[in-house]
Amino acid sequence: MANVKKQDYEYIANIFNESGDKAAQEYIATTYGNKAPRGVISRIKKAPGFKYDEVNKKIIKVDLTEEKIFMGLDELCNNTDSNKGESVLSDDNSIKNIESLYIELMQEKLLELMKYIRINHYSKTISIDNSALTLDGYKVKLS
Repeated sequence: MANVKKQDYEYIANIFNESGDKAAQEYIATTYGNKAPRGVISRIKKAPGFKYDEVNKKIIKVDLTEEKIFMGLDELCNNTDSNKGESVLSDDNSIKNIESLYIELMQEKLLELMKYIRINHYSKTISIDNSALTLDGYKVKLS
């Protein structure tokens, strides 16, 4: 069973559009020896650069440029929705979102530290599991 190369997706999509689903499946089975041609067609429908039109039952080739695949810095910083081009969040919400992100990151760090460090307020002692720290790759330095 040979794999269908991504370069051949466009040719298979043309066969699918012009001759239909059965002809495309037959082409895949005979050309590539693939026992599951339906899977190849569904992969093509979901592949970047292709879009399936359910109304017309056609696979449409979409030109993808780097700008469409990746978000630019302006989109990331301005919190814009790439489909609508309008601002999703206002300034107040973006500040709250950044603060909640910082809080979430700090909580993750504290959870990591809780694996190794125990604080007993009653006896006013701090217990550090030095062996667990070194096993996980940390170095302990007391000053």
